[in-house]
Amino acid sequence: MNATDSLFSLAVPLGRFLGTRFRLSALMLIVVLAVVWRVQTLTTALLFAAILLLSVCLHEITHLWLTHRLKLFCPERILWPLGGLFGDAPRRTNALVSLAGPVVNLVLAVVAISQLGSRTEILTLLNPATCWQELASDSMVILALRIVFLVNMVIGCVNMIPVRPLAAGYVLQDFLSRRCSEIESRDILLRSGLLLSILGLLAGFVFDLSGLVALSACLLLLHVQEAMQWFQPLEPERAFNEYDHLDAGLAAADVDKFDVDEAEMSGSMVDRWKNREESERDLRERELQQREHHELDCVLEKLHTQGRDALSIAELHLLNRMSARLRQKNH
Repeated sequence: MNATDSLFSLAVPLGRFLGTRFRLSALMLIVVLAVVWRVQTLTTALLFAAILLLSVCLHEITHLWLTHRLKLFCPERILWPLGGLFGDAPRRTNALVSLAGPVVNLVLAVVAISQLGSRTEILTLLNPATCWQELASDSMVILALRIVFLVNMVIGCVNMIPVRPLAAGYVLQDFLSRRCSEIESRDILLRSGLLLSILGLLAGFVFDLSGLVALSACLLLLHVQEAMQWFQPLEPERAFNEYDHLDAGLAAADVDKFDVDEAEMSGSMVDRWKNREESERDLRERELQQREHHELDCVLEKLHTQGRDALSIAELHLLNRMSARLRQKNH
């Protein structure tokens, strides 16, 4: 999912790694401020922020290492509290690459919890209603282990929800792209993401889970933005232009009729009327082809710079239609 030109593109540049630009989302600061308000302790909040940033960076480094190994390409990533968003649309997705980051987070959570040992403490940390109270500890090591477990468990488990831009969402996208057309798979992903986001909002309000409400709201905003891009028409004024052209053609035909001499109102008039209609039809077809070629040039430029995920449904239909026309000519 592309985060460009949205609320989530507000981010600070960090640099490059393996050819990918990194930026830090403003949502990170919002999460840290929320933790400060929740725990009421600056030391715990700063430790939480450091562990969150390191966990997200490790999550993304794992993604990019596998991406580099598989010779895939991702121009930009925006780090947000649950991993990364695509600053620019990726060229391809891969299920193994998508799952690598959450698996690393879950491994870190298991390692951290194995050092705590107490089953009661584990259950308390897993309970959203009591996890914040359990974080407090006189030992800095115990506090760090609890935060490592909590942060990485949340990142790992949430990324298993099959909704983009979460990791499992790209696994589902890869699965659907092998069995459905691109338009069908993107439509399924968009509608399921909107549905799950709304259900998450309702569940968060019902069970008083502020974290679930915040996550669902972010996902809903991302999917609403994608829906606006997905259903954007290719050329809003195209239908009106075609009708204007037809009206102008009819008006010109009426003027020509008045200019015709009465002596020529014979059988030859029918032939000339047919010739005029054919010439006007050829003119309309040439204008339509020129318009489609211009639109195709714009779509190809967008495809080259931003990838297929940035194309709207109208642009994909145009691309498929022109491809089918070229295949027919070749045959």
